[in-house]
Amino acid sequence: FSIQFAKDGEGYSVKRGNGENKLFVGFQNFLNYGWNKLESAEEFAARLVQMKEKAAMEFPNSLAHIILESALSKPESAAHMKNSFPFSDTIILNTQFAEDKVEQYLRLLQYNHNDTIIKYVDSLVSSGGNKKLQGRLAHTAFQFFHDSEIMGQEGVAVDIAQKWFLSNKLEWPNEEGKFMLRTFVEFNKHSLIGMDAPELVLKDTLGKSVSLRSLESEYTILYFYTDDCITCRKETPQLVDFVNGYEGGPLTVYAVYADNKPERWKDYIESNMFIYSPFMNWVNVYDPDYESNFQMLYNVVKTPQMFLLDREKKIVGRGLNVKGLKELLEQRNRQRDETRGFILQFFTPMAGDAARIAEGIDMFYNSSKGDIALLKEFMYEIYNTLGRSNDYTLQQGTVYLAEKYILGMPQLWDGPFLKKTAEEVRIFNTNKLGDIAADMILEKPDGSSIGISDVTTEYKVLYFYRPNCGLCSEVTPKMAALYNEFKDKLDIQVLAINLGGNYPEWINYISSNCPDWENVRGIDGDSSEIYGNYYLESVPTIYLLKDNVVVAKDINDIELKETLNTIIQ
Repeated sequence: FSIQFAKDGEGYSVKRGNGENKLFVGFQNFLNYGWNKLESAEEFAARLVQMKEKAAMEFPNSLAHIILESALSKPESAAHMKNSFPFSDTIILNTQFAEDKVEQYLRLLQYNHNDTIIKYVDSLVSSGGNKKLQGRLAHTAFQFFHDSEIMGQEGVAVDIAQKWFLSNKLEWPNEEGKFMLRTFVEFNKHSLIGMDAPELVLKDTLGKSVSLRSLESEYTILYFYTDDCITCRKETPQLVDFVNGYEGGPLTVYAVYADNKPERWKDYIESNMFIYSPFMNWVNVYDPDYESNFQMLYNVVKTPQMFLLDREKKIVGRGLNVKGLKELLEQRNRQRDETRGFILQFFTPMAGDAARIAEGIDMFYNSSKGDIALLKEFMYEIYNTLGRSNDYTLQQGTVYLAEKYILGMPQLWDGPFLKKTAEEVRIFNTNKLGDIAADMILEKPDGSSIGISDVTTEYKVLYFYRPNCGLCSEVTPKMAALYNEFKDKLDIQVLAINLGGNYPEWINYISSNCPDWENVRGIDGDSSEIYGNYYLESVPTIYLLKDNVVVAKDINDIELKETLNTIIQ
């Protein structure tokens, strides 16, 4: 397809060719010279419409018609453009005009999910009528997504490279370039967004092996750095400041020193990595002999490199700086909080009705089971949201969900989460509300023994504490005041159960803090049986029993007082 013309004065005039050529050259002359003689944008658009209508009438579906049509329309989406532009026309695809349209098409594609982009790119490449044209289209698409500023789209470039060029379906322009292409794929294909993070088991500063995948946290930041990297010197303190001030939930940093100079590494840690947040777990590791191959697994050809992993150690962010990390976490936490708010709004009216709560959980399962990722997200968020509720029936719903959809479907979940969930279910089912409390033989200060069931009052308060616990030192006087307030109003006794310290410390604590209630501890100071029978994640912990049946558990002194006041009313 050619347009033959010669220069004539200000514009171009056709010396030989057909009517379509004349129309096309007239369009070129208008764009190059004629537009500046017009007085308004409206007049410019009107002239284009006039030319397009002439092309549609006299030369339908010609290149001139397609170009004029495209000049007057703006595609709403990649799908719209795919349907409206003749990407399957080899003649048109061979023109410079088509190269611009391909670029426009790729720009429309880039805001889709990678799977969708790959599907459309494959269709575009396949539409080329010969191997040479297909290779040009695939090369254009590879370069576009290789250079994309949208996080994660290197995954599209990897797919194009593997599917079309490294498989030898199409030819890469030159052998040197193909080597670079192969290198790009090898260093990126293991750590793309959506993939399970490759396992690393590296040594900490004490020489102890620490597994990346063993770390339990809502998010894990994987950070590769060196002590002599100029950019690292900027990013490291910003990362430390960010995680120390982070309030979005449990967070872990797995900080990998990417060099092999241990003394410089330890000095750098001491000087730059001061972590004071109690919700932050910062793990420093390195691989002095480079045995883990972390460079290729995580594309560490330069430092710093930063990845964000979710609770299952799937990669949700890569190539991040601290600013990008902050924005990504804010976005994900906002989505999480919206989901949890919706879950609470849905289940809170069901509080007190365990059967309805179970039906609601089943409904969520049935509505999302066709999408495994969505199913897991809903089940996880329902589990955590109801588990934090103060309503016991909602907490029961958490156990129902855990037993049926987490522990009952182990193939969907990773090992650490299954183990953690199993332990939480065991804890919940230990001394459940309405169950007979676990009995134990305990030791009194005079060395005699007493069982929990030996205390015959109607109400019993089990108050677990440690003498060296700062919070316990504040709560114990409040518990003593409560006991003195209610001992003449109710048939009640407090068993103050010491969980730590030697005998003299215990006796001194009793004489300084405790009224005439039952002071006890494990036999010979051994608390292992106590921990085996009662869930005591922290102290102080309070249980209330009526006739040895658990009526309240893991409550504080304020909640205990409210409950006792309700009983005597």
